[in-house]
Amino acid sequence: MKYFKVLAVACLLATATSAFSYDVIDRYKLIDDKLKTEQMLRPIGHDFFLDIGAALNMNVRDFVDDIKKANDFSNADAAAKLANAQGVLAKYDKTEQTVKINVALGFPVFRFSIGDLKIQPNVRVFADGGANIGIRSDKITADTIFDLVNVDLPASLKTVIRNGFGSYIKGDDILAPGANPNLCTTSGFDATVEAACIQSKGKFFFPDTSIPDMFLFAKIDGRVGLFNDYTYGEHFFGNWNIYGLSRTDVFQRVNSSMIAKGTKIELPKKKNTQMALQTDYRLGYMNSNYRIFASLEDLKLAQLKDRDAGSKELSYGYDPLMRIHADAIFKYSVLSINPFFGLHKRKGYGFSDGIYAGADAGAHVWGDRIGLQLRGMVDKQYITISPRLKLWLLQLEYSVKSPLKSMDGDVKLSAIQSVDLRLFF
Repeated sequence: MKYFKVLAVACLLATATSAFSYDVIDRYKLIDDKLKTEQMLRPIGHDFFLDIGAALNMNVRDFVDDIKKANDFSNADAAAKLANAQGVLAKYDKTEQTVKINVALGFPVFRFSIGDLKIQPNVRVFADGGANIGIRSDKITADTIFDLVNVDLPASLKTVIRNGFGSYIKGDDILAPGANPNLCTTSGFDATVEAACIQSKGKFFFPDTSIPDMFLFAKIDGRVGLFNDYTYGEHFFGNWNIYGLSRTDVFQRVNSSMIAKGTKIELPKKKNTQMALQTDYRLGYMNSNYRIFASLEDLKLAQLKDRDAGSKELSYGYDPLMRIHADAIFKYSVLSINPFFGLHKRKGYGFSDGIYAGADAGAHVWGDRIGLQLRGMVDKQYITISPRLKLWLLQLEYSVKSPLKSMDGDVKLSAIQSVDLRLFF
């Protein structure tokens, strides 16, 4: 019994942490996994296919336009530019802006059986890119000051910056502060470190701690490999996938001084791209009109390629995704209803954040190749409505996630729209 109590306390702590603290990367993990749940509810099948999807916050375009205007050097003096940048960040304080684009294609390979085990291999390629931007006030320390820098500074240079942290004031160039404007040349660095320091001058500035900062995280993934569906006997099913993963990401804290001075927000020249061998595994049980399964996804098996020297470490990491899902189907002629519920969990958010439930209702003919479907789904943060149209070789789905509450912890929630187009034959 005591072990169950310990587990319950751990779950409560994980939930409390996710509800009252903000981390732009953890929030991206949560939103991305919610979108992956919708992808999971659109099973690909054993077809040739091309799939294209996109998702974004309702107000992300307004936010990008405001940032571009604040970054415009064509008019206004330095003070006006800074005031404009501060006004934009204050306007969007405690909001987040999320965008994701994904493309996938695949084709089946020959099917084969080993006794009662039937295996359906597929070659598939997946590419997705996404970003999350959180705007908020957060204490800066001698360690988090390097979040303002999108390059991997030499260790000796970091030590000098840490030691001089207490002398920085708002607007200081991090590599040429007012208290030590010749930091790069008077700190005893060797020629290589000195050159790296000089190269990064005039790009990264100490924030005004009374003004919110912008925390930017972006990630690009590419996967290619064998995705193998299987059934065993009448009741057991699942899949085992093995694939290569290429991952690049960037995390940077951007303040109003950097926006006003025109610091470019882009991937650094030295990419932190890594390649790994990964696997997914799902085991399920089905009987008559219901099924249940458990899965482990994104499990890293081996490192295939490390990041470039001088690039920053990956911020996202390789934490696997765990899922439990159950559903049932009830049919009457061409009509059907498909209730479901489940839970997904990855390091970075609480158990309660990953609970979801909903139902699909639809009408299909010609072996489900033509039909209409409407999904309703609810979780801790959103209610999701998703109409889907299926026309023989084409499937089009639209989805909108509407917030159930205005705030989730210290995040102002906004609606997320997504669309998915699939061609298959």
